[in-house]
Amino acid sequence: MSPPLSIRDSFAEVEWDSLAHTLKVLNTGVEAGDAGGRRLRTKAGLVRMILYDKLRGLNGDGSMDLSFFIASVKTIRGMEREFDAHQVKRREFLIFLQLLLQKFERQKLTVKKPRDMLAEFDRMKGVVENGHGPL
Repeated sequence: MSPPLSIRDSFAEVEWDSLAHTLKVLNTGVEAGDAGGRRLRTKAGLVRMILYDKLRGLNGDGSMDLSFFIASVKTIRGMEREFDAHQVKRREFLIFLQLLLQKFERQKLTVKKPRDMLAEFDRMKGVVENGHGPL
């Protein structure tokens, strides 16, 4: 009997459509008490809708567009900061996004336009070297 897979490995094996459905029904956990909370809840809802649409469009060939990957990394890091700033206690949505990012990292990156790739890599060089990036 082989040892059980970690949650991250199990998550990586799930089909894109199943992940999209889970994302659609997952509660963001953001309580909208003030204007900042309402803004964060709205932003989390938009992120959920956009990712749902993109996940359903992935074809399962193990590849992902570079610009989508980089935008996802920036968005998820921004959501982490905003969840911390608003002291959101229910973090299931954020944990799901982080696991989704781990799955994204296992994909082969593709580029539609090679010149765009070079410009994108130059912009992201600081993100990789410093561990954070401008949003």
